[in-house]
Amino acid sequence: MTLSSDLTTRFAPELRGFGASLPDDFSAALTTLEPRMAPEELERWAQDGIALANASLRSWEAAAEYFRATPKVLDRLGADGVHEWVGTAQRLAESSSLMAAAYLKSTPDALSVLGTDDLESWAGQGERLCRGNWKSIALAALYFQVSPQLFRSLPLNSVGRLVDIIDQLTERSYELANTCLESSPTIFANLAEDDRDSFLRFARAVTRASWADTRLYFDRGPKLLENIAPDQRAAFLDLSARVTTEVGRQGFPLFADSAESLAQIPQEDQGDILRFAAMLAPGSPTAAMEYIKSNPFVRTRLTDEQREQWREVGLGVLTTEHNPEGAEAYFRLESTRAEEMMRALSSRVELASINTMLRMYAKALSGEPVSVMSAEDLAGANIGWVNESAATTEGSAIYLPPFVATFEEQEANFQVYKVFTTHQTARMEFGSFRYRWDRPGAFVEASMGAREAAAKERRTAAQQKERSEAITSIQRYFNAFDERTLISGLFTIVEDTRVDTLVAREYGGIRRWLHRLQEWEAERRPRVEEMGLRTAFVENILRASLGRPDTIRWPVAFREYLSQGMGALKIVEQEGANVQDSAEVAAMLYDIAQAIPNVIAAPGDGKYEWDGPTDDMLSIQPGTPSGEQGPDMQPSDQEMQFQSPPQPEFRGDFKPELVQLLARLKNKVDGDQDGSMAPLTKEQLKEMLENSVELSIAEWAEGDIDQSLGMFLENMESAAQQAPGDKKGDKDAQGDAGDQPGGGDEGSESELPVEIDWFFYDEWDFRAGDYKPRWNRVGERFSKEDDNEFYDDTLRHHHGLVMETRKQFEMMRPEAFKKIKRLEDGEELDLDLAIEFAMDKRAGTGPQARIYNRRNKLERDVAVAFLLDMSASTDEEIEKQRQKHEPGDDDDDNFDGDPRRYFQWLAARRAKAMVEPPKRIIDLEKESAVLIVEALEAIGDSYGIYGFSGYGRENVEYHVIKELGEEMDEHARKRIGAIEPIRSTRMGPAIRHTIHKLQEYDAKVKILILVSDGRPQDHGYGRDRTEKEYAVHDTKQALNEAKRLGITPFLITVDKEGHDYLKQMCDDIGYEVVDDIESLPRRLPTLYRHLAAD
Repeated sequence: MTLSSDLTTRFAPELRGFGASLPDDFSAALTTLEPRMAPEELERWAQDGIALANASLRSWEAAAEYFRATPKVLDRLGADGVHEWVGTAQRLAESSSLMAAAYLKSTPDALSVLGTDDLESWAGQGERLCRGNWKSIALAALYFQVSPQLFRSLPLNSVGRLVDIIDQLTERSYELANTCLESSPTIFANLAEDDRDSFLRFARAVTRASWADTRLYFDRGPKLLENIAPDQRAAFLDLSARVTTEVGRQGFPLFADSAESLAQIPQEDQGDILRFAAMLAPGSPTAAMEYIKSNPFVRTRLTDEQREQWREVGLGVLTTEHNPEGAEAYFRLESTRAEEMMRALSSRVELASINTMLRMYAKALSGEPVSVMSAEDLAGANIGWVNESAATTEGSAIYLPPFVATFEEQEANFQVYKVFTTHQTARMEFGSFRYRWDRPGAFVEASMGAREAAAKERRTAAQQKERSEAITSIQRYFNAFDERTLISGLFTIVEDTRVDTLVAREYGGIRRWLHRLQEWEAERRPRVEEMGLRTAFVENILRASLGRPDTIRWPVAFREYLSQGMGALKIVEQEGANVQDSAEVAAMLYDIAQAIPNVIAAPGDGKYEWDGPTDDMLSIQPGTPSGEQGPDMQPSDQEMQFQSPPQPEFRGDFKPELVQLLARLKNKVDGDQDGSMAPLTKEQLKEMLENSVELSIAEWAEGDIDQSLGMFLENMESAAQQAPGDKKGDKDAQGDAGDQPGGGDEGSESELPVEIDWFFYDEWDFRAGDYKPRWNRVGERFSKEDDNEFYDDTLRHHHGLVMETRKQFEMMRPEAFKKIKRLEDGEELDLDLAIEFAMDKRAGTGPQARIYNRRNKLERDVAVAFLLDMSASTDEEIEKQRQKHEPGDDDDDNFDGDPRRYFQWLAARRAKAMVEPPKRIIDLEKESAVLIVEALEAIGDSYGIYGFSGYGRENVEYHVIKELGEEMDEHARKRIGAIEPIRSTRMGPAIRHTIHKLQEYDAKVKILILVSDGRPQDHGYGRDRTEKEYAVHDTKQALNEAKRLGITPFLITVDKEGHDYLKQMCDDIGYEVVDDIESLPRRLPTLYRHLAAD
């Protein structure tokens, strides 16, 4: 009998008691091991297996893995090593047989990477994860399963650091620990070898700072690192780990944002950015990451040299001024200093910084208010304009690119904006959108009727059917031509030529910069020799329109075609030319272009000789084409599809079809009450858009075309309804394509949406010691109106107080007098002047007899703005004071133990509450407003009433109840009654907007009175919702701004704890805490009387 047979016979019965398969595993292993082990070693091996099977309840599973794995590890471990190995397994089995089984099963794979001396350390790492509960046992088993794969990417000590991270996660979530461990082999296998340790160091920092972000890091981290230069990843990860250790929970978001920013930067430049960030990190880790985050934006604004200067200033804020918060705000671009420095270094000009100036400029040009907005706003409206960086107009407002960086000087780029604004204003002012069908121009007779008739005869029935009934005049004009792309391009060039000529003639101040831009554009036109001849013809006409005919290049043999086209273009440069002339000239150019095949005629092929313009062409006079253009150009089968040459940037987008469509819709909104103007259908709109070259359905349609068309039509109607400006040409712009009558009475005002004007204001960051530029968006709107009942009720209930207050205010009327001397008539004779006059008269010299004086009463010149807190907290009911009774009356609550009296008292109390509901803080604010209005009407001071609330910095609501200078009419009274609580209390921007209103109002004395029920607070008004200091400092700064501008601010609060923060917030600015809240209506007029008197 062999030894293996003997051992099987001896131990099989015992092993069979653990499971049917265990004896088979034992026997198979014996057969394999017998030739490779000495008898005593084989005996010991069998005894170890039996001992392992008996170690715990289910340790036989570990014994099975032991029997299966031994033949695979024997050569590496040797018999003694196998004995030590199973000893470790027996120790693990005492904690968990599942863990021991996983350890034994994974050993063969692990030994392909590990040394035999490492097995004990490896087992110890897994054992650390096991804490006796089933989740930890499963996690430890998973560790042994995946670790052989990990060892192919990480050394044992690095895997130990990963185990530290996983172990730390188990204190929070076993599910999270399990997920991270399971994904680790794939993550580290895909990471570059040099990045793995750094990845682990940052993972440990993230786990300690914000354990929940560990999974996000494991999921997203490798992908975020892909676009970072390989030699910079370790440095970036180590920097991120240092930052996370300092900032805690914000560490991973900063890492993710910074990685995404670095990905936008060329890899060769990333090292310099990370080295500078490392310089910032010791003083402020957050500033280091914010510097990285802001780099993509800064690179769009500044050159390499300029960026160097810009960041050195931020470094100085940190190291010289020792202001880490200021440095963080600087590199976050939430600092006025950062913005001003960038503006000083950069030649780029932002529309936001000059919008108001351009709006005033446009008004000065046209004589009417004109809105100036970003082209991004128009593109976002989804009404056909898609270019976010091109100047344009939709007929009522001007839309400009968000920034201009054409030249290297700021002043030059500002002038570019002025040229953009001038051209778009001129399009509206000089009638570019007022084309009327088949009307003659000032110099050219109408020809469109005949052209349309000829086109109908020429087209087949199917072709004519495609030409739908025109909605507008300009659509009907384009429909008369077979090649809409060609006629549209030519009409744009001709009309812009007319507009540029008028601009140069009418607006002399902009003439120099217009010519400079024309020169700049002409020098950058595409090579005309590489175009098809028809496209080249149009390109040359465009060059002539820029005032640079000397840049023209054209085949000599066909010079007459171009000569006649340039003569036609000159027609619209004559004084008095109008848009009708432009349309007719474009039609002439169309006929010439149609005779030219659109084939490439390269100068080098020997067939055509190209040359510049002749002297005659440079001095050509206006004239219509003769019809004899020279030798015929034979059509070719190789003709290219015509494409209009690119439009000069300063002229922007020109979309007369869409503008006239908007004008028609606007006239429909404003009038047409008799319904004679039929509404547009989706079919009409679809046909128009399919034929139009001003936009493609594919540019904006998503999914179902019918649904997209419906949305487009809704957007167009909405845009027409909410047009930001009502230029005088809007109605004319519709044209008369179908002879539809328009006009009529205006639509109901109640049907219009609330119009909101948006303003942007800085916010003071006291930690950074700087302003956050354009941080708050204030939406000004007229407040809603009620039925005037509240105002009248307040006057009735407080009749005595109203009369008393009026009397007190009337006493404030000025009684001082100012003597006016040297008048021809007056109240008293000035004796000195009379003697002087008599002597001059005798001498035969001297002026008229100005010898009288008059005393005029001094007029009050006071303007006050009342700013009312409309936050949600003003909805709180007021605590009722105990009623005082006359002597001899029993107290209401003296029931003498009589339940019946108590219930009678309770019923009476409830009945009273039903008749007279309890007052809220907002009700007292409204009553105070009514009383102060009545008082101020008696004295004649100018006053405005405003309310504020909102939520977050992007939506500060500013409600106009009565404007400064506005008459106190029924509308204003109804708005007072409609004041209601809304949301939060962001005081700073509301105060700044009120300052803006007072600054625009002409008065010697200006007062701002803020009435509130508590401290300023809002979402994002500080580091978190609980912080109160930030909001107080911003409000204090806003009040100081008012004071510096000569405005007297005063705060009134009904918050009994107001002294706690008002001392800090107001400093030397006046304030009052009204302890008895119900006295506010009486107290407010008294306070104003003292303020105005001072």
